[in-house]
Amino acid sequence: MNSPAQRPLLLRATTADPSHARLLQRRHTAGTLVRLLAGVYISTDDWERLDTVGRHLVRARAVAPRLRQGSVFSHLSAALIHGWPVIGDAPDRVHVIDRAVPVIQHRAGLIRHPSDRVPCTRARPFEGVPVTCTLDTAVAVIATEPAHVAAVALDAALRAGTLALPDLQQAVPLRPARGSVRAEAVLAGLDARHESVGESFTAIRFVELGLPPCEPQVEFRHPDGSTDRVDFWFPSLGVVVEFDGRQKYVDPTMLDGRAPGDVLWAEKRREDRLRSLPAVRTVIRVTWWHLVELDRLRALFRAHGIQI
Repeated sequence: MNSPAQRPLLLRATTADPSHARLLQRRHTAGTLVRLLAGVYISTDDWERLDTVGRHLVRARAVAPRLRQGSVFSHLSAALIHGWPVIGDAPDRVHVIDRAVPVIQHRAGLIRHPSDRVPCTRARPFEGVPVTCTLDTAVAVIATEPAHVAAVALDAALRAGTLALPDLQQAVPLRPARGSVRAEAVLAGLDARHESVGESFTAIRFVELGLPPCEPQVEFRHPDGSTDRVDFWFPSLGVVVEFDGRQKYVDPTMLDGRAPGDVLWAEKRREDRLRSLPAVRTVIRVTWWHLVELDRLRALFRAHGIQI
């Protein structure tokens, strides 16, 4: 989305060319243009090709020239500009820090946040507007988004090496400060060893359920010398948890030339090997469906005899 070749064209009406402005209005009425803001449009075809993240970034581009001098893209908008993933749909409104506002202001397509300090910004602006640096973005996302949304976004930054966990631990509020409880939950779910968005989502859901600590990416060695690496290991429960994403059965790069049925059979044999180990009480396979609603994940654990 940040590549110029992939960015849809935005059409802007100006007072200097009223005939062009009227043409854009007529095209909008006819349904061939989508209005992003008053006087700012995008073709309907381009709009329908975008996912919610792409649409949010287009809205940020649309509003950029209208922002007050000194404004900075921030919060979840900055996270999306950094390329961090988001659970659920990206918001319609764009977030900025504007030190000229005394309180948070909600406007059409825009949320302005006050700040008592000059925010840290990354080296490269977005559409000529500064963007909060990864650390400031992370702290703002923790403060304003649900724990699972924040954890998934921040885990991606940890994996990419653009955010350091010790820096984040120093920057978040501490008890009894406001937001400290949520910050502790998010921090507890973060680990650069999580290898995918699905694993990040799973880990923070474990924290929200109040499960004991687990270790990601643990290798189990079998008597014949072979090893099996698992997504999560709960040593105090004797439980292995695997995030079972659909991608492993349909993505050609993950299939590696194998038929989906062969992959499924290999997974079954692998699970049988793990269950045969004395330390392993059970293997739980978690899907995205279980993660969307916390009660589903709780019920899954209870079905395996884990009372939470």
